[in-house]
Amino acid sequence: MPGQYYGWGAPPPPPHGFPPPPHGPPHGPPHGPPHGPPHMYPPGAIVYYPMHPGYFYPPPPGADSVQVVEEAEAVPELPGETVELPWSTYRWVPACLSQRSIPPGALRVGTDADGDEIYAGRAHHEGDIVPAKVIPTKNACYISFGGEEVLKDQFEVLVPSMFAWQFSTNGEVPPGAVEAGSTADGEKLYFGRVNHDGCTTPGKIHPSHACCYYPFDGEERSSAEYECLVLM
Repeated sequence: MPGQYYGWGAPPPPPHGFPPPPHGPPHGPPHGPPHGPPHMYPPGAIVYYPMHPGYFYPPPPGADSVQVVEEAEAVPELPGETVELPWSTYRWVPACLSQRSIPPGALRVGTDADGDEIYAGRAHHEGDIVPAKVIPTKNACYISFGGEEVLKDQFEVLVPSMFAWQFSTNGEVPPGAVEAGSTADGEKLYFGRVNHDGCTTPGKIHPSHACCYYPFDGEERSSAEYECLVLM
């Protein structure tokens, strides 16, 4: 799309492309022309190659956020959140489907049935803040809620420092578990993941329900056994 330079995923290796100026000349994929005129990209711009929709270029060293360069209507900024603990720090970084961008360092937590990567997210829904699965290649963010898999347009992406996964059951969470959200009445929800039909898919650990709920194939599923995301 003319005037828009954005995308998902990790930087492709040569010869698929190179970082934009001032960090290198613009290049398109080997089977297409360069995308976009030179010297149009500000520091931190994401360059999107339509022939390689899984690729984006992260900001240069020292940049603290991702910028999106596009001529379409601007999307209002959403507040982010930085959580500082005695032993670790992590951030929830705003994102939305219309921007088609996620921050560098976003936490990959699983794979979809077709092998697409899934990232950790969360979204507001009917008074709750719900852990979510973000699938960049599908331009989708899903939560499980009320027995359904719900698509969300605006969400936040988790950017942690150091983390680990610990096995748990029946709504229990280990020390250091990531508080990924809360219900409308104030109960904390934690970030978990479940193996389902060969996929590793994230979900919300709901302690009072003694399970981890997760969105899958249009439905809300649950499991009494799961892994819990823990900060190191």
